[in-house]
Amino acid sequence: MTNQEKKAYLGRYRDNEREIRRTEEEILRWESLSRKTTTTMGAAGGGSNGEDKLQAAVEKIVRWQNRLTLQLGERVRLREEIEVAIGTVEDERLRLLLRYRYIDGWTWERIAVELNYAYRNVTRLHGRALDEIKMS
Repeated sequence: MTNQEKKAYLGRYRDNEREIRRTEEEILRWESLSRKTTTTMGAAGGGSNGEDKLQAAVEKIVRWQNRLTLQLGERVRLREEIEVAIGTVEDERLRLLLRYRYIDGWTWERIAVELNYAYRNVTRLHGRALDEIKMS
């Protein structure tokens, strides 16, 4: 497996995190819309009580929550899988660098500061860390 393929493999966890955030935002949007459902009165004094709109909103919320449940399960699976891959690297500082980058989503600059390395050294070490990952 090439280093580019390893980066894509490790990046799946952060991609999943972004999808989870987007799903959570969608749930909040539908919850907000469901609270805005009001009774409207027709010209003859009758009206719609908004139940159809409310029911539709609740159905959307349930669908998005089910989707979120699946994504959260995928997050746990991906995290375990990626931790195993990172664990194949013998050097602790390289493992730490990979965790900061692919699990915590840190920038190269933040990793450099945390590890007390120059930015250039961090990116060089990243290449070395990728080389050392053993994947089946």
